[in-house]
Amino acid sequence: MSYSLYQIELPEHPEAVVFVNGFVARDRAGFLWLWQNLFWIKKSTAQAPGCVQVKAGICGPTEVMMTSYWRSENDLKAFFRGEAHRQMMQFAAKQPKSLCLYNETYQPSRSGKYTHEPQGMAMLYARL
Repeated sequence: MSYSLYQIELPEHPEAVVFVNGFVARDRAGFLWLWQNLFWIKKSTAQAPGCVQVKAGICGPTEVMMTSYWRSENDLKAFFRGEAHRQMMQFAAKQPKSLCLYNETYQPSRSGKYTHEPQGMAMLYARL
């Protein structure tokens, strides 16, 4: 098998951020909410200004993780202040015991490795 492996050149001070968030259903209500809203959450996030890509992964029947790539921390913060995020958080506010939510934000310190086509951070910084 032959394919090219490449890395990207990051700027000295990259503005882009990676946002990792997860959802764990803790009861039936949380499970139903998660699976009824998962695709809408992914789509709404991907359509937000400054979001470059969203990847969703199923960890199990009650847990999902999403990783999104943003042009800047300010774009991500604007998304948090927007209507879509408010709607996402409504259920958690009304039923706080039904979902475990977690998130982490990272700025790249070095390039990842890529093959075939850019994904993730390479969509921002790859020179094609």
